[in-house]
Amino acid sequence: MAGTSAGAIVAALLAAGYTVPELEQEMRSLDFASFQDGPARHFGKVGAALAVLLHNGVFKGDALHAWIEERLADKNVITFQQLRRQEEGDDTGTPPYKLAVVVSDISRGRELHLPEDYQALCGVDPDTAKVADAVRASASIPFYFRPVRFRTGPSQESQRLMLVDGGLLSNFPVDLFDRRDSTPPRWPTIGIKLSMRRTPSQGWQPARNPVELARRLVSTMTSAHDRIHVDRSHVQDRTIFVDTNRVRSTDFRITQEQVETLYTNGRSAAQQFLATWDFQQWLNRYHPSQGGAGTPS
Repeated sequence: MAGTSAGAIVAALLAAGYTVPELEQEMRSLDFASFQDGPARHFGKVGAALAVLLHNGVFKGDALHAWIEERLADKNVITFQQLRRQEEGDDTGTPPYKLAVVVSDISRGRELHLPEDYQALCGVDPDTAKVADAVRASASIPFYFRPVRFRTGPSQESQRLMLVDGGLLSNFPVDLFDRRDSTPPRWPTIGIKLSMRRTPSQGWQPARNPVELARRLVSTMTSAHDRIHVDRSHVQDRTIFVDTNRVRSTDFRITQEQVETLYTNGRSAAQQFLATWDFQQWLNRYHPSQGGAGTPS
């Protein structure tokens, strides 16, 4: 399983062994507003602005980290060693772990896939790295949560990286587990996208003032790569699109009614997709030759 930001949280819990009913119970009982920790929340917009200037984020993110850590500990998962796959198989390039977390390393301007990149890029043994730390980094929504600072080694000369939301570079890593040896996959990889399927008419939105223009610029920079990716037919044909009713990842104070609507929409979208989707048909379309020479369109 793989995920970015909120998707990394869900993927981590599933990889740790949570069942769908258990996950549903956790989400229904969770007070999302509790993640808005730190003194800035008591001082309105002025406090938020100061927190961003002083700490690069409005909220500390400690409450989020603690919640993730506790949920994983309930399934006896602390480090990535406990998430190693029992059978690694023969898929060239497939990570040996059940979980892959996408993180943006803004210190070096690159995308990280954790735990896979821990050793080569950070000098850390992936088996000893804490799962909650990687998930917390991936969920560091810019300016909302403080970035995670990560030192690459014990010496003073080691680099101190600043890690934030993986969605800056890749918000939909559906191809992370695809084979790299031009051979057709042995099992399907299905993505879940928290948005409706885009149509050409949905692409145009006006920028009526400088503030709106700035927001559109940031949105374009952070989502253009994934939109091009998702618009490809071989990706769309293995993606479940879920209508979020305009609920955003930063809406921490959503009502119970909104929670129920999101759950219902997700369940309905998954049921509709699985009722008609066929892995063999997908293979026949995008890997038509037995040797896997077919190129996705």
